[in-house]
Amino acid sequence: MSAKSRSSPVSPLAKLRRTALAGVGIASFALVATACSTTPASTSSDGESTTDATVIVAAADPSLSPYNFIGDDGSTWEGINIDLAAALSEELGSTVQFESAGFDTIIPGLASGRYDMALTGMFDTLEREKTVDFVDYLAAKNNFLTKDSYRDIVDMDDLCGVNVGIPGGALEASLLADASTACIDADQPAINVSEFADLDATILALISGRIDVTPNDSAANAYVLASNEDTLKVSGGYLNEGYFAAAFPKDSELTSKVQDAFTAIIEDGTYADILDKWGIADRAIEEATLNGATF
Repeated sequence: MSAKSRSSPVSPLAKLRRTALAGVGIASFALVATACSTTPASTSSDGESTTDATVIVAAADPSLSPYNFIGDDGSTWEGINIDLAAALSEELGSTVQFESAGFDTIIPGLASGRYDMALTGMFDTLEREKTVDFVDYLAAKNNFLTKDSYRDIVDMDDLCGVNVGIPGGALEASLLADASTACIDADQPAINVSEFADLDATILALISGRIDVTPNDSAANAYVLASNEDTLKVSGGYLNEGYFAAAFPKDSELTSKVQDAFTAIIEDGTYADILDKWGIADRAIEEATLNGATF
């Protein structure tokens, strides 16, 4: 299903920013600065007080709409991962709270123990598995976002000489480097790659004409497209294999607990309901796997 079809009246992507957490578990998550602390008292999703509740600190890049972003009130976390975290919190008996982090700082933060986990738009890769462990929870699907007047892009090999922008730390950096080398080997111009602070900055660069193309996750591109249908479009595809995953410090006891929690919400239908709400039912997987990188 294309991003344009997801933004039709049947698929309410354009309305999601206003309704992201309505009726799904915990309504909001505070920003926190310390990892895996125990609080004297906290509030559960049904409003009742609980004592000695463990707080699980999850790092996330708040610019990665629609996976995790800050709502219009300037403080409330919203998105696919926020809804999933609310469901996981109920299964774990602990509150998952989000801490804002630049994407390229998340894995070092996990390795140093600053965060208990990461729940953001992150691929499980063999290289990353050397540093952190993953619980895979979402099938990958990627395409290219361009100005509506720009030519269609087929794949990474179709970017020779093109001005391409990506957020810093994105997996696409290595893909673009390989594709650029292939361009040069074929006597074509290299790909001109610019890295930006986050996805928001990348999209602004695209809209302003500083770059011509940004490769990204299909759900993120669909979300951007929903409010820019007259000026932007998607085309082509790449790396439509592998998984988005929650990340953990190596050998963390939390890893298997979150895997079990994902298994529970997959089996009871909560997971499917959340993906359907955000227009990505086609991204569902049948079971949460541990370190299932395909590349």
